Amino acid sequence: MALSVENLNIHHPQHYAENGTPWTEWDLLRREAPIFWYERDDVEPFWAVTRYADIMTVSDNPKVFINSGPRLRLTLKGVPELLRAGVDSFGQEHDWDPDEPPDMVFMDNPEHRLLRRHSSWAFTQGGMRNMHAHFAALADDFTNTFMQALEVASDKGRTCDFVSGLACKLPLAAIGEILGLAPDDWKQILVWSNALVGEIEEEHKRPGESNGAAGYRAMHELRTYLEDLINESRECGADRGGFIDRMVHKKVRGKFLTNQQLNGYLFLLIAAGNDTTRNATSGGVAALLEHPDQRDLLREKPDLLPYAVEEILRWSSPVGNFLRTATSDFDLSGTKIRAGETVGLFYPSANRDERVFHDPYRFDITRSPNPHLSFGFGAHFCLGTNLARAELSANIKALIPHLHRLELHGAPTRMAQTHVLGYSTLPMRLTS
Repeated sequence: MALSVENLNIHHPQHYAENGTPWTEWDLLRREAPIFWYERDDVEPFWAVTRYADIMTVSDNPKVFINSGPRLRLTLKGVPELLRAGVDSFGQEHDWDPDEPPDMVFMDNPEHRLLRRHSSWAFTQGGMRNMHAHFAALADDFTNTFMQALEVASDKGRTCDFVSGLACKLPLAAIGEILGLAPDDWKQILVWSNALVGEIEEEHKRPGESNGAAGYRAMHELRTYLEDLINESRECGADRGGFIDRMVHKKVRGKFLTNQQLNGYLFLLIAAGNDTTRNATSGGVAALLEHPDQRDLLREKPDLLPYAVEEILRWSSPVGNFLRTATSDFDLSGTKIRAGETVGLFYPSANRDERVFHDPYRFDITRSPNPHLSFGFGAHFCLGTNLARAELSANIKALIPHLHRLELHGAPTRMAQTHVLGYSTLPMRLTS
């Protein structure tokens, strides 16, 4: 059957897992129906917005297109959306306010802006510059360990998974250190973080436990862990001065944040701090290995690293979509969006928009300018942008001396996700 706007699939997680990112589908929509009323049996309908300019327009009108509506991330009918799932049951146990948003991403200004400022000091450009040397040292250590494991595996005719073996290491360490989480807890935090996006290994499931049940349990365990840290900080007072202590003992509009607000905030930082940079790193290294001319160019001219990082972010586009709710009728490039309707913003499609990017399907580490939307735009521009760039830069820089020895081998697997896009596994071996 020929692909058409009536039969294309951009909403089902399993489609992404089995077929990869739906570039062809988004290309078709940008050409024929850039603002498309998307109706399928297993998903609530929404306007699919796929062109760069239209996504910018929606993002630049946060009073019309709000985050605090009923939908924020694309999910199937009957499936709780990411980071909202599990809040009700945990909240009932802890007497939480059912009307409180799960975290600040579900808020609009001015509340969103005020809460965002609560931790923005930790993610400034200046703060990240102070961390560059430390991130570089961590990345070197993680890379050397991975290369040693790869040597051993290759000698035995085996492969190593790049995602679990290296890509996840620095994001986890960075967010763990920033939040002041005990290093002994990081491995378990990674298990919980993976579960948030449906990545659950059999060894982390109980006998007879389904993936869904294991995911809910993981979310409950992570929230319990954070609740204990918050309560410990309240007991210890503000003098310790760590990240969580500053959040617990700092007022917003004259009031301390509740345990519920703090739990949601920390839960978000851990989830966002782990998944997106890991996926950008995996996608970026895969792109370099699949484009040996660009790999060799980076090895010859390592000063191109800042440009390579931006191209990796554009190319991998680790955040697939966010949804917004219209509060009033709005004319979007000639299409009338009615109040109450949902608008879906597909950032990877914008990052391949031929109206903005010359030869968008060419992976080009010299591309400049590179105004990608991988961190979003507007009021909800990613809080961790500086952290993500610093981590990605450190990881790629540490790998540059080894890139010519790495080889993709075997079939990778992809995440069954429409919101967070990336590889579940990326098998590698050393070149002969």
